[in-house]
Amino acid sequence: MKTFALAVLLVATAGFLSYAPGGAKAQATYSLKAVEANPIPKAEHFLLWKEVALKACSESKTRFNLAESQCLTVIASRADSCASQLSNQSPELITTTAVARDVGRKYLHCATPFYFCNGVEAKTEEEVRAKCK
Repeated sequence: MKTFALAVLLVATAGFLSYAPGGAKAQATYSLKAVEANPIPKAEHFLLWKEVALKACSESKTRFNLAESQCLTVIASRADSCASQLSNQSPELITTTAVARDVGRKYLHCATPFYFCNGVEAKTEEEVRAKCK
């Protein structure tokens, strides 16, 4: 009986550790700060940078002149496309901080909004001058 109870406990624990709340599979824990100690697969790397982009929306009014919900919508609409575009240029496994930052910089440039003036995104200084009068 003890062996059966232990087996049930082990199965339950394994199930708990492999699933996140809501039934989604839990992801391995990766960190942009610890990439050299724990290299990050390319797909996971883009997910981490997506989280960085989404966190930028907490300051979206001052950074992008957008409401937070608008910022989140812009990033959600661009995230997959940006990851797909950069995927061909990125190694399968991100192993160095330099590569992580380079890919991340390109991803953020692609996924995050530029500054909005009068409801229109201005991507260059000239556009800002023309649209933000």
